[in-house]
Amino acid sequence: MVNRSSLNAVYDEALYRLDIMGRRYTLSTLSKQAFVERILDMTRCHSLTIITVDHPGSQRCDRATFSRRHDQLTQQLHHLGVRFFHSSALAPQCDWPVEHGVAIADLPLASAYPLNQRFHQNAFVHINKEQGVALHWTNP
Repeated sequence: MVNRSSLNAVYDEALYRLDIMGRRYTLSTLSKQAFVERILDMTRCHSLTIITVDHPGSQRCDRATFSRRHDQLTQQLHHLGVRFFHSSALAPQCDWPVEHGVAIADLPLASAYPLNQRFHQNAFVHINKEQGVALHWTNP
């Protein structure tokens, strides 16, 4: 069982890097609202949802497993015609490896939960102008 309070602390200190149009932007749950709005305006979307497929259930997995799961996610998004950007998440205060994922443009929040569950992830990050950078637990 995953200790949610420990994970919450890690997520709060995590950095989320987005690769957008050849530039890298770093966000966190402490990012200023103006910075969040600038990124959303630049990407011409109302929200971004960051989902990683590394380490299902917060259990470390090998790179081959991750690569296969990441390919499944990006192929599904391409097939659906969903716009996304490459992303990564890192937690500087712990020894957890960098997690690679995607920042999905304008994914309805209600759709993010089942997608995240499909890849056995505990949480995802949703970015919008109203909430800024917010963590959402997959299972309450």
